[in-house]
Amino acid sequence: MKIAIVGCGWVGVRLSAYLKQKGHHLIATTTSPEKVQQLKTVASQVYLFDFTNTEEIPACETLDAVIFSMPAASPNWHAGFKKLELETNHSVFFSSTGIYPQQNGVFTEENKEGLRADLVSAERTVSAKYPQTIVLRLGGIMGDGRSLQNFYRSKSPPDPEKLANHIHFTDIILAVEAVLNSPPAGETYNLVAPVHPTVGEILDLEVHRSDDSADGVNGRIISSQKFIDDFNYTFKHPNPKYF
Repeated sequence: MKIAIVGCGWVGVRLSAYLKQKGHHLIATTTSPEKVQQLKTVASQVYLFDFTNTEEIPACETLDAVIFSMPAASPNWHAGFKKLELETNHSVFFSSTGIYPQQNGVFTEENKEGLRADLVSAERTVSAKYPQTIVLRLGGIMGDGRSLQNFYRSKSPPDPEKLANHIHFTDIILAVEAVLNSPPAGETYNLVAPVHPTVGEILDLEVHRSDDSADGVNGRIISSQKFIDDFNYTFKHPNPKYF
C-alpha cells in the first residue's frame, strides 16, 4: 500500500517504521526541517509540508491510505485542511479522549454532551472532507520511555486516585493496521487500554480508593469496547501498570 502520514510526530515515526517494515510505501510529512533526516530512516519519501500554506503534497495525488496525525487547534488549520486535495480509499484521523468531560463516568462514542468544541470541530472538518475517515480518539500515549514513572520521577502526582486512560503506542500501531486491513467505515472509536488502574497504583503508591461517586463509577473511564467488538481486537498492552 502507498500510505501517507501527514504530521509525522512521535507516534507517526513509530507507525511509519512499522508499516515500512511490513512492505508498504510510506510518505511522511513534517513542518520541521530538523525532523527530515530522522524521518528518512523510517519512510520511503519525506516532505516538508504545511497545508495551511500549501494544498498539495508532492507524489501524493493518489494514495491507498492517509493518516492524519497532526495538531488541529488553529483556525488556519481548518482553512488549510478544507483545501487539501488527496485521493485515498482509507483515511485515519488521530483525535483525543480529551474530547470528553473531565468528570466521573464511563464515556463511550455515544456520549455527545459536554464535548470539547475544538476537538469536535476538528473531527467534523476531517470527516466532512473525507467521509470514509476512521477517527481514533487516543488516550494518553505511553511506551518507549513515556511513562508516569518518568513523569513523576522528582515530584508527586497531584491526584493519585485518578484513573488511567492510557494507550501504549504499540496498540495504536496495531489498531491502525487493523483499520487499514478492513473496509472503510467512516466511524469514530475510542482507543484506550481496557484496564484502568489509578495513577497511584501505577506508581506503586499506597492509595485509598474512595467510593463516593453518585453514579457508582469512581473516576473517569473511557471505554474502547466498540473498537474491540468491531475489529475483534485484543490489546497487546491492556494494563497501563505494566507499560
